[in-house]
Amino acid sequence: MRSAKKKKINTSKNSGGVNLSGNQIVNLVNTGAEVIKSGFDWLNEIEKTKQIAIEAKVRITESNNKLASELAKFEKDIFEIQRKFEIEFKKLDDDFKLKNRQLDLIEKLIDKIDKIEIEIKIYQKEEGLTSQSVMIL
Repeated sequence: MRSAKKKKINTSKNSGGVNLSGNQIVNLVNTGAEVIKSGFDWLNEIEKTKQIAIEAKVRITESNNKLASELAKFEKDIFEIQRKFEIEFKKLDDDFKLKNRQLDLIEKLIDKIDKIEIEIKIYQKEEGLTSQSVMIL
């Protein structure tokens, strides 16, 4: 090993060099090594970040595919509900029309019965049929 004394390295002053002691050179080399190590650490972190980004993109793609599948299922379910609603509405509409038709027929029958009752009362008055049993309709 070399002695712990600081040795001066002379560089030519004509070349614009700097005089550094042995410890300074060692410190400079150590600092350079730390900077390089730090750079490699950063590169490793960048690679890890890239890998995490790739994994996140895969999860996002899977999630998007699942959402698209769920959306398609939802749209299918909505279409089925709409179809059932239209069928049920048609049935209700048909039932409503049928009930209205029945009510119209019943009204016509009641009107005819009322007219017949009036005609019977008129006939009874004209024929002189005035007993209680005959007059009650």
